[in-house]
Amino acid sequence: MTQIQNVTDFSLKYTLESGQSFRWERVDNAYYGVVEGRILKISQEGTTLHVESSTDEDEADFVPYLRHYLDIVRDVPKLLVGVNNDAYMDRAIEKLWGMRILNQELWETIASFILSQNNNVPRIRGIIRRLSERFSERLTLAGYVDYSFPSPDVLATATEDTLLACGTGYRANYLKDTAQAIVSGELSLTSLQQMPYTEAKQELMRRNGIGEKVADCICLFSLGHLAALPIDVWIKRIFETLYLRRRATHREIREFAHTYFGDSVGYAQQYLFHYVHECPNWADAEHLSLTKMKSLL
Repeated sequence: MTQIQNVTDFSLKYTLESGQSFRWERVDNAYYGVVEGRILKISQEGTTLHVESSTDEDEADFVPYLRHYLDIVRDVPKLLVGVNNDAYMDRAIEKLWGMRILNQELWETIASFILSQNNNVPRIRGIIRRLSERFSERLTLAGYVDYSFPSPDVLATATEDTLLACGTGYRANYLKDTAQAIVSGELSLTSLQQMPYTEAKQELMRRNGIGEKVADCICLFSLGHLAALPIDVWIKRIFETLYLRRRATHREIREFAHTYFGDSVGYAQQYLFHYVHECPNWADAEHLSLTKMKSLL
């Protein structure tokens, strides 16, 4: 058992339940998830995190790794001050205080968000589970069973029929094409990790099946680019309803959001996104009265 103490301004629940990752499952008061080839069991007691791993870990490396993965090392309270521009955002931040944006492994994040297109979370989780069970290694921790995510090498040589049998649908070709590009070196994960935001996004969008939304998800949830703004149907609806008060193109939403929230817009959208999923009356008259627009509108 590893303990990480003095973890302030952090909510394990909101961090792991806010739609960033598809590998975490709550069991009683703990969360089990597959992270880079091992099962982790994490629970939170006040400002202490209790962590178990399915593999033997060197704590000298493991604790800094976990702190980075959970984004504990970042001064998120200071960052949130910079995006807390209206009473609505203030309410979202207060409700979800402690939510962080994970720093996830790049290949699995790429594959997962390719699979996320035109899909819902239960189906995405099911596809990932079947792919992992079919093509990778069985893992166990205290009776909990899951599977590591298959490598690009394995999926690059998988037949289309076996990928389709896992429920990938039309995304099978996109997944295999990207895996083959990584294996051949055409798409370098190391290079992606060293690129600035706009360059990394453009490089990702050269792949079939990776559009702007998926590229921004990868940039935000794996590459640490907080300027990334993934626009799905929910984010579009949120900005149209709360701020622009009209129908808007993705470009208009992106331009407004970057002007209004700045370089940490990724954190702002994550708080807005999860708040509306936690609050069914997020767009009632009382809520709408909270967005007092600035002169830029």
